[in-house]
Amino acid sequence: MEKPSTYSYVGMKVAPRKAQPKRFAFPMMKAMKYGYSNARAKAMKSLLLKKEFVLELVRMRTPSEVIERLERTYYKDALVKLSMNYHSSDLVQVAGIVHFAKVVAKLGAVMPEGDRPVFNSLLAKWDIMNAKTLLNARRAGESYLKVAPFLIPIGSFHEKEAKAIVEGKSGEIFKLFIKSHLGKRILSSKVARAVEIEALFNRMDTSDIIKLETILDSFYYQLHRSAEFSSPELRPMVRMLRKEIDLKNATVIARLKKHGITDARAILKYIFKNGIKTPDIFRQIIDAKGDSDTLKRIAEVFEFKTVPSSIWELELIVGKKLATERHRAFYGSVLSAGPVLGFLFLIEEEMNNLRKIMVGKEFGVSSDKIEEMLVFP
Repeated sequence: MEKPSTYSYVGMKVAPRKAQPKRFAFPMMKAMKYGYSNARAKAMKSLLLKKEFVLELVRMRTPSEVIERLERTYYKDALVKLSMNYHSSDLVQVAGIVHFAKVVAKLGAVMPEGDRPVFNSLLAKWDIMNAKTLLNARRAGESYLKVAPFLIPIGSFHEKEAKAIVEGKSGEIFKLFIKSHLGKRILSSKVARAVEIEALFNRMDTSDIIKLETILDSFYYQLHRSAEFSSPELRPMVRMLRKEIDLKNATVIARLKKHGITDARAILKYIFKNGIKTPDIFRQIIDAKGDSDTLKRIAEVFEFKTVPSSIWELELIVGKKLATERHRAFYGSVLSAGPVLGFLFLIEEEMNNLRKIMVGKEFGVSSDKIEEMLVFP
């Protein structure tokens, strides 16, 4: 057998080692791949409104004082431009949407090419929010012009489709919806049969709206099982989404039971799949007698510190737990798209907090009560 050749290094003869895998090649490549995009996301995160500042807004006496204070932040340009057409909570909400769309555009521009599919999949969340806004506007008899400014301009709905869903003829809503990009994706995903969705669209009572929203959410919550999310570095993000599925399931069960739907099979039909909790655990919640017992069972299953006294309180607790999970996802892995994707959820939470403050001020809600409603990571 031929002896290995040698090479000289500072007068020493050293036999070359067998070829070793480059241990640091992948981390270095990932650091180069994600370094710029994640640095941008973290820089933008540092500019988010601090908790102390948000609580200052809560202590303001009037909506106009809140807006005046916000004009000293990065919301200034949007608030000034929109102030001719919008006022009070509408002004802040629309300004928040405009700012959010700009943030999404900036993050999309720096997102590494290979992670664009993941980024686009998560953007489906806001497409679904737009669909819910359109459906509820339809049911409330509102005009498209009134609801249009509150649509987040990053979804797939074209103006013609969106307007038709709100103002089109009753028997045609389903046909209009399935022609949209989102409608086509939902039908191809098979989260629900076309005939079932059509029946819900035709009736559109309160329980039907809940079921339609659940179908929309089911589509979103199955996206994390696609190949785009298979990267090990995205595990913190996927785990966050799976925990969100479980918490949303608890909320769906409570809401459906509140509206008189108590049959286990009927409820389980609208439970989101691919969470962490097993169906048996959710059956325990479904089998609970009455609203208070249901909320108590949910608190036990998810180890809440307190038992919610209403669905409103349940949704508040769920929101706070999700904010914590999203914050963890932001820091889950610096060598992945996690920080960029996590930042989307953090900026959304900021928008929600500002909306709660403004609406609370308009309706004379006490500062302490408004503070209870806010969600911080």
